[in-house]
Amino acid sequence: MNTNWKTLESRVIHATPWLRLRENLVEQPGLPVRKYEVVEFKGGVGVVAIDDQKRFVLVGQFRYPVGRYSWEIPKGAFPTFDKQKQDALEIVKQELKEETGVTAARWERLAVVHTLLGSTNDEVTLFHACELTSGRSEPEPVEDISTRWVALRGFWEMVDRQEVTDATSIAAVGMCARGGLL
Repeated sequence: MNTNWKTLESRVIHATPWLRLRENLVEQPGLPVRKYEVVEFKGGVGVVAIDDQKRFVLVGQFRYPVGRYSWEIPKGAFPTFDKQKQDALEIVKQELKEETGVTAARWERLAVVHTLLGSTNDEVTLFHACELTSGRSEPEPVEDISTRWVALRGFWEMVDRQEVTDATSIAAVGMCARGGLL
């Protein structure tokens, strides 16, 4: 296991409010110095919000990068790139209410997962929430979101039909199922 990489140089070559593309010059023991590009994301949160009937809420929306409609757990991005100064629990509470109108009395952190480890630093903190109360959603003006409540079997059927392809959603629901929450 070779963990002795050295970053000799690093520079941001493209930046938007949502991502940065960084080009590094790296050295690995026994290999030539080379360029390594990393896409930096702000990171985010996601939640499996489970009701008394062991159903959970999904949000549906068109995802432009993949050109398809997607059903996912409620998720959101951190507001800045500085992950250390952000409270994941507060952000996920806001996202759940904003996207679905649901609030929860109990919250539990499930895990931190990384997406596309070979090319990004993307990190998503996953939660489970219960003791839910329904309310009015308040999506952002650019969001056109639908909601759907599903049981575990229905979720896996959606995965089989490729209506759910989001890896963080599949991981979070799988963790809740493994833990006996669903």
